This record gives sequence, C-alpha cells and structure tokens, in this order.
Amino acid sequence: MSQLRERAESLGLTLLSSADELEQRHRQDEATLETLRAFDAHSMDAERPGGLPELSWAGRRPLPTPPALPVVAREAPTWITVLDAPRVHPGGRLTGFEVGIKDLLDVEGCTVTAGTRAHRAGPAVRDAPAVHALRAAGATIRGTTNLHALAYGATGTSSDWGVPRNPASPGAIPGGSSSGSAVAVAERSAALTLGTDTSGSIRIPAALCGVVGLKPTRGLVSLEGCHPLSPTLDHIGPLAGSVEVVAAAVGTLAGWHSWQLPQEPQGRIRVGLLGGYFDEGLSAPIRAALGEALTVLDRAGVELTPVELDLARHIPGAQIAVLGAEALATNLPTLRAHGRELPADVRLRLEAGLARTDEQLTVARELTVRWRRQVDAALAHCHVLLCPTTAIPATAPEVSHVEVDGDLVTVQLSLTRLTMPFNFSGHPAISLPWRDSGGTLLGVQLIGRTGGDQDLLAVASHVEQLLS
Repeated sequence: MSQLRERAESLGLTLLSSADELEQRHRQDEATLETLRAFDAHSMDAERPGGLPELSWAGRRPLPTPPALPVVAREAPTWITVLDAPRVHPGGRLTGFEVGIKDLLDVEGCTVTAGTRAHRAGPAVRDAPAVHALRAAGATIRGTTNLHALAYGATGTSSDWGVPRNPASPGAIPGGSSSGSAVAVAERSAALTLGTDTSGSIRIPAALCGVVGLKPTRGLVSLEGCHPLSPTLDHIGPLAGSVEVVAAAVGTLAGWHSWQLPQEPQGRIRVGLLGGYFDEGLSAPIRAALGEALTVLDRAGVELTPVELDLARHIPGAQIAVLGAEALATNLPTLRAHGRELPADVRLRLEAGLARTDEQLTVARELTVRWRRQVDAALAHCHVLLCPTTAIPATAPEVSHVEVDGDLVTVQLSLTRLTMPFNFSGHPAISLPWRDSGGTLLGVQLIGRTGGDQDLLAVASHVEQLLS
C-alpha cells in the first residue's frame, strides 16, 4: 500500500478508495497476475498437422432493408443524448436505418459524457470517422447510448444515467461496457448501434441482451474521435439484430463498397471447438446451452474439431497489466481532477492501475506476440474457432461473485475471460444469440482470421441460419 500511495503522490493523485478496498483489489489482481508470471517466454509452440478444407461461397445476398421500429421512447437509461432532428444524407446502403452511437465517440454537436459527469468535454465539432461513415451511407444518427462509466466495466451497471434495462432477461444486468448500445437494439429503439470493445464490451452485452455484436480485426475501423480506454486493446464495431445488418454496417465502416454477404457455402465448414481454458469456468446453464447449439451444428453437417490454445490461460494476467496501466494513463486527468465524481468501482479499477509495473507490461507484450501466432496457427486449419461469449448468463445487478465448479469467481472475470483473449490477438470475433430449450440465453462466439472479417461474417450468417 505504501508503494501505491507513493506512486499516487508522484502523479498528483489522492487515493479516494478505502485501504480495505484497495487491499482486496490488490489481492485479487495479484492472484490473476500469477497467470502472467507462469508464462514461459522461451517455450516452443507445437506444430499443428493437417490443412484447411477448401471452402467457397455462391451467390450474393441483397442488402438488408431497414426494419420498421415500434414507437419506443429514446430516453435514459438506454440513451444519453437524443437528436430529434439529425442531419441525414439519404441514398446510401444504410438509408432509413435508425442508429445509436456509444457515448464515447464524437457525434457532431453532442458532448461525450463517457457515462459519467466526472468526464469533462465540450460539444464535438465533427463526427468521429466511424460515425461519419455511417452518416454518409444514409444512416439516421438518433443520438448517443449509455455505457459503463469510462467503458471500464463488463456489467453495464455503473453510469450516471442509470442502468439500461435488459429486455432479454428482465431484472438482470445488460452487460457492458456498451450496455446502452445492446439494449437499444434489443428494445428496438435503434436498428443498429456502434459500441467499443476492449475486453469484450461489444460481445458481452450482445450475448446478454440477445443481439449480434462484432469486434472487427484490430485497425479495420478507425479509433479516431473515440475517448480511449486502452489504445492497445480498443476496437470499434457494430451491434444489430442480425448478421446481415452488422455486415452492412462494418462494410460501410471498412469501405467495402461493393461487398455483400454470400448466399451459401460450397464445401464443408470446419469449426475449431475451443477446449482447455475456454472449456473451464463455464456455468452449468451455459455448458448445457452450448451442448445443444453444437448438436444443431453437427446435425447440419458442420465439422467440429477440438482445438486447445494453451497460451490463453496466461491472458487474464496480461489484461490486468496492460488494461490497468493504459486505463490509468488515458483517464489520469479525470481521476486527478474529478475522481470523487466517478462511480466507486471505476475509480477503484483506475487506482489499482497504479500497481502495474514495466516488467509486467514487458512480459504481457511478449505473450501477446506468441498468442497471436498461436491463434493464427489454429486458424490455418479451421475456418473459424468457436466458444461461448460469456461463461455465465446475465446475473442480478447486486451479484458480484458466482460459484462455478465449486469456486467463487467474480462476475467481471466470468463475463470477460472468453472474450479478452481476442482483444490481445486482434482477431475478429462475433457473438450470435442462441436460446436453448431450457430458456438459457447463450452468446455463441466465432473467431476468424486476422483481416478475414468478410469470411467470418459469411460463416456467422450461415451459422445464424442453422441456429434460428
């Protein structure tokens, strides 16, 4: 604690979390950091035998038409800023689509709140490039959507504008941090939204709210005009009610002006079913729902082959190191000047970042390079990889820990453990909704090759049809 206080003083900070809170958080982080300390940078990756079956696609699907949305009030806690008379440029592929933007990105004339009044900013003078691309394609930008403050939380329960209500699981958390973006699509106050994803913040709320959410390949969508959380891990991507709308949106964001989803696969799709780390810590309802979904895919002729990526178990420690250090750096002015106004959980996470070291970051970077290669190697033999999006279903807001396989685990880790690895590797990943016969809502996460976003979307659209 003394080192933490010394570091805080050197940065002009006064620690506002209690000593007990900081100590408990330190113990929790240290336990997770053991996964990083166990990484052997000198170990060798095993060679994977075999090749990839040929797969091509026939036909092209027509572009989606905007859905007729019911009359739903756009207001808090789902929305933060609502534009009654937005500037529209009709004629593009997204004409008629009502769109919400996570209140972390610049929207002309709107003030970025980042979900907390502690964040100070003036009205944006221009749209962020991602927002501009949607508007130029004809989208109607209806305003900004709520989020877990500073995008630093996976539950979606900490915002000065309230907790968005999860239509798919009433009374349960919406997931975060792009909580309002997922809820707006689920409640149909928007046909399409943008979110950000640093450890799963698009895919997690998509899974818990029963919508589709895509984290594109790192770098495919510009981060300019977006308040950062962790520049190394941040991604911008779309959420919608179907893969075809997500595909139209990311095609616009990436500049794929002539690309459209294909109709049918010509050949057998090989899906790498992730085991090991990705099969651990799953709650019984999620495991059962996953089993049902896999049975559907198997009966439809999808080839399921087991894949184990042993470096994945070191990623949670790397996340503590990288995210902790970078989130503190990007939000230091807010913490220093307005820390008392931050939600307690977000303030505690930022202050815990004071304990991160250069050594931890160095090891995390070495791991990231190796991890990316290991995922690439697996995708040289599979068209996509598959695992659940979250290890648990949506919980009640007051629940902080869950028991899984006899162990007490934080809700935060159970929500992020299966998504965060692909923020580190940078591979595109999409969450598809599936509700099993017992009513459990599962996010089916598919991961594609770096730069292979179009192929991932094609497979995801086919899988979506098989599961529907």
